[in-house]
Amino acid sequence: MENNLQKLKAESLKELFIKEMEAKIISGIFKPGDRLPAERDIASQMGISRSIVNAGLMDLASKGFVDIRPRKGTVVLDFEVEGTPQMLSSIMNYNKGKLNMKLLNDMIDTRMLIEIESAKLAAINRTQEDLNTMESLLEDIEKSDLSDINEFVDFNYTFHHRITIASGNIVFAMIFKSFEPVCKNLIKMYFETKDFRRNSLSRHERLYQAILEKKVEESALKMKEILLTGKKELERLNI
Repeated sequence: MENNLQKLKAESLKELFIKEMEAKIISGIFKPGDRLPAERDIASQMGISRSIVNAGLMDLASKGFVDIRPRKGTVVLDFEVEGTPQMLSSIMNYNKGKLNMKLLNDMIDTRMLIEIESAKLAAINRTQEDLNTMESLLEDIEKSDLSDINEFVDFNYTFHHRITIASGNIVFAMIFKSFEPVCKNLIKMYFETKDFRRNSLSRHERLYQAILEKKVEESALKMKEILLTGKKELERLNI
């Protein structure tokens, strides 16, 4: 068998610079219309060369994050208007903290569109394997003391992903999977604020029961309740 393994390499300073700048824009620290400092000032403040800053800003411009204007500087763009597929990829892989408020609401609304419909379809199409997997996830997290937030975040994301799989709509499952980093980021932010874990587990157990009993509308309602509860708290955190 041909060996296709390649040497691993650390992220370049340019890649790290791009990720840092993307995070500041996605989080809303840098807002649409803001003018970034001059390249030499950015380089000095971040401890990198001006050539790295210049190359990184060019990449950010190609994605639609900024506009480089000759003799006028670099301006942050409104991603809602100027966004590109490359920008969407950056957003899907964002896992650093808060989101721009508009983007937060859009992300949660997207989840609601996919997951409420997935819950309905799962109540109709779920297989025994789907039920076994969901039940196993619930049993395993129930046995834990719920103190490990990362473990609970993994449970929460995996349980919701399984529902999209159980829907029978492979595109729903693929879309939800592609948003894994940003979804887990939001889930973790929610559970770090207060001790919502026991209450959340109870809600997920009721959702599972509705899917098990093939109660289509109740499954959709339980999913909607879960997502709206999270949305309300995350909106409070981002104010």
